[in-house]
Amino acid sequence: MKVLLKRSIIVGLILLLVCSGVATIYINSLSTNLYDETNEYLQDITIQTATAIKNKINENLTQLKSISLIIHQQDMSQKELLNYLDELAQRDGLKRFGIANKDGDVITSDNKTFNIKERQYFKDSLAGKAATSTSLIDYVDNKKIIVYSVPIYNQKEIVDGVLFGTFETDKLSDILSTAAYNDVGYSFIFNEQGKIIICSDDHLELSNIEDLNKIHLKDINVKGNGIISFQDLDETDKYLSYANIKNNDWLVASVFPREIATKKIQNFIQSALATWLLIGVGGALLLTYFYFTQGKNKLRITQLAYEDAVTQHYNFNKFLEYCHSTKRLSRYVLINCDIKGFKWFNEIYGEDIANQLLRTIIQCMEEICHEDEFCCRESADHFALLLYKDTHEHLEQRLSDLTQCIREKFTGEYSTSQYFFHFGIYEMSEADNDIKNAFKKTQYVKNDMKQLSKDDVIFYQEDVFQKGLYNQQIEKEFDSSLKQEHFKVYIQPKVNLKTGEVSSGEALVRWHHPHQGLIAPAAFIPIYEKNGMLEKLDSYVLERTLKTLVYWKEKYDKEISISINVSCTYLFNEGFAEHLIELIESYPINPQQIEIEITETTAFNHQEELILILKEFKKHHLRIALDDFGSGYSSLNMLKDFPIDVVKIDQEFFRTNTFTQMRGHIIIEQVIELCHRLNIEVVAEGVETKEQRDFLVKHHCDYVQGYYYYKPMLIRDFEKHFIK
Repeated sequence: MKVLLKRSIIVGLILLLVCSGVATIYINSLSTNLYDETNEYLQDITIQTATAIKNKINENLTQLKSISLIIHQQDMSQKELLNYLDELAQRDGLKRFGIANKDGDVITSDNKTFNIKERQYFKDSLAGKAATSTSLIDYVDNKKIIVYSVPIYNQKEIVDGVLFGTFETDKLSDILSTAAYNDVGYSFIFNEQGKIIICSDDHLELSNIEDLNKIHLKDINVKGNGIISFQDLDETDKYLSYANIKNNDWLVASVFPREIATKKIQNFIQSALATWLLIGVGGALLLTYFYFTQGKNKLRITQLAYEDAVTQHYNFNKFLEYCHSTKRLSRYVLINCDIKGFKWFNEIYGEDIANQLLRTIIQCMEEICHEDEFCCRESADHFALLLYKDTHEHLEQRLSDLTQCIREKFTGEYSTSQYFFHFGIYEMSEADNDIKNAFKKTQYVKNDMKQLSKDDVIFYQEDVFQKGLYNQQIEKEFDSSLKQEHFKVYIQPKVNLKTGEVSSGEALVRWHHPHQGLIAPAAFIPIYEKNGMLEKLDSYVLERTLKTLVYWKEKYDKEISISINVSCTYLFNEGFAEHLIELIESYPINPQQIEIEITETTAFNHQEELILILKEFKKHHLRIALDDFGSGYSSLNMLKDFPIDVVKIDQEFFRTNTFTQMRGHIIIEQVIELCHRLNIEVVAEGVETKEQRDFLVKHHCDYVQGYYYYKPMLIRDFEKHFIK
């Protein structure tokens, strides 16, 4: 019995040793894996924070570069510029924007003045770089600030000053606060030399990373990321997790007690050792509990990267990830939804109600989305939808159901509110690897949207998009082409029907593009008229014309009358008429050689102002021509009320068919007779056939323009044929 007991004890001891060994190996292996995973999660938090800070820095610098480009391209007064910058600062939560000259003297959007020539960011931007400062003390209120700056270029592309934006450090501190593990510890930004830029805890007296006990800069991979274990001065075991902010010499670091990150692992190991006989059950339960805890921390990281703060729904980063992981994108359409006039809605009803509307929209989008479809808020009042491709009618119906759902849920609470939606739809293809670029196309289709008082759905058209890109290129090349004189002045002769001679003409402009060849005015005039560049181009044409008239008078002793087109887009600008008169009178020519052409549409809603302007022109002996006569419905009123010298009959009267030819001829005949009775000369445009010419001769038209006689020609060719 004793032997059996002894053997049983030996077997039990052996079994105990075997089980202990197996348990020890298992726990050691599991412990190593769990510690590695924890380190990985800690690194994820820090890397996500570094990415968020990089994006914030890039966003601020991009905004400054855009404002600098506006300053470079537009001639704004100091007051206008400061008011514009003040509006941006208040909207985006900046302390101020400022502009410094080369000596560092500053004017700011909040009317502060100081000198920043000793600031490093000023020196860097003056050297042509976009710069981000370290943590500085504000000259105004002695608070901690971060400053972003970019150079300002003058018209010769030389740095002429520095534009900067000032932020309180808590703008980055808010982002840093997310890097603390389970909201314990603190985080900071330091540069590759170890200097601490910003710390989430202002009470800590840290200026260099080596202020931390036994942390050495040489142990840190400043170009990458990592995690370091160390003991603080109070002998507390701690972790330091760090990550490089890409394209910058800054790094993000987080410091927190190692016990916080490892406590649950240690508890698990102790419990497992105490209950190794129940390792299968106990271990599984503890492992499940542990992974649940770790999962909560990982979810927090995911929320930072993929959750929209306003709607508590997925954000655009998650949307992009979903699109990239989706197979056969050609099955889908990409939709951009935005609220028309949302800025005013926000002003009228306030931010809380506006945000409630945004949350209602995303809820209704979720309801209409089928399986494998996706939605999110992209930014501001813009939402992105990925829906299955269908007929246009069916898609429009689904979006109509969406707007009905939104109004039913939201208007019930705020019955006085009105809001309308625009949907831009782009049909995806397998070639659409760049989802952001595809989404830009959905934003582009709303450029032609005019009505704000109804919902609308617009489908993307490639030709319209390419036209928009072409228009942007046309705008971009304007200044350089004007400077290099690629714009050429042409003159279309006016033929005197009584004598057959040419003693006048109309100044026109053509673009001799170095790569695209000759570009007709119809391709660029509407673009420049819309964006305000046409005034500069017309001034260029007028000055070239005036110089030519002076040259012809001096060399050939000939006075030629030239008509100049003036657009209604800037005719009524304050001081324009006076500037035009001063420019003409600055040249030694007879003012009656210049004929100002206006169109009927110029008088629309501006009749009284136009009469005053034309009388001022007449006072200075300039001639007035009414162009495209008959293209509108106010022609006769203009003959009655306006001081007109010349009427130019619209060429559309000559583009007739069998039914309209007789009527057109009767109208032209009567217009000529009426104008002559009013002592107004008549010019017929677009004359292309002998029959048209004979008809005009018969009815005593004064002048004609058209390809039957002459096409528009360069100034040198006009001089060769009619001046020499």
